[in-house]
Amino acid sequence: MSLVFFVCAGIKVNLVFRSRCEDVSRSNIVSCSAGGAAAGPSGMLIMPSVLEEVDDSSNVYTPLVDSSGITVVPPNPSSKPLKTISDVRVLLQQGRKQDLKQLLRNNAWPVNSPIRKELWPLLCTQHQNGKSNIIDGFYWDMVNQVFGSTDLPDKPISLPPFVEPSHCQSYYMTHKGRNVTDRVVSVLGYACPDIVYSPTIYPICALLLHYMSGKSFIL
Repeated sequence: MSLVFFVCAGIKVNLVFRSRCEDVSRSNIVSCSAGGAAAGPSGMLIMPSVLEEVDDSSNVYTPLVDSSGITVVPPNPSSKPLKTISDVRVLLQQGRKQDLKQLLRNNAWPVNSPIRKELWPLLCTQHQNGKSNIIDGFYWDMVNQVFGSTDLPDKPISLPPFVEPSHCQSYYMTHKGRNVTDRVVSVLGYACPDIVYSPTIYPICALLLHYMSGKSFIL
């Protein structure tokens, strides 16, 4: 899934993430802006990283997340059974986007539900338009242009001006996870200079990286 898709799908992904944001908010989220922000060159923000990297591959989250502090809110026993990934796939294949939106709004899967690892990539495929071979290398080309290497920088990464510090939620990202999030958003700002203000891009990116590796996120 390409970074280009990520921009195009922003509004739709926002709907999907509503329950994720609400669930994690009940788990005493620590804002990544709590440590303060400093202005970098050209007015770009430099945000501090939080939490050391924790490799906990025993759950649904990627190693970019420290899940030890996340409280899982189980489904209400009296509620209707939650839909499956097969239900989502059928609606996508049939092009029933309105029904798909309703399904996403009405199914509050627990934050550690296995469906979340499949859900985001599946929703992203509708925006590829058969051009995946062209855009597979787009992100890494941009990373090389911006940072001169595909290695994660040791120093804090300057974030684009469209980032809103008060919306830069860490969502229990590890040190490496926070760096990966910073890099993706920084590259997005470089590739899409027409974005003036988009406070939800950073938290959406962080949430995507809870369930998708950095490589999966941009391919």
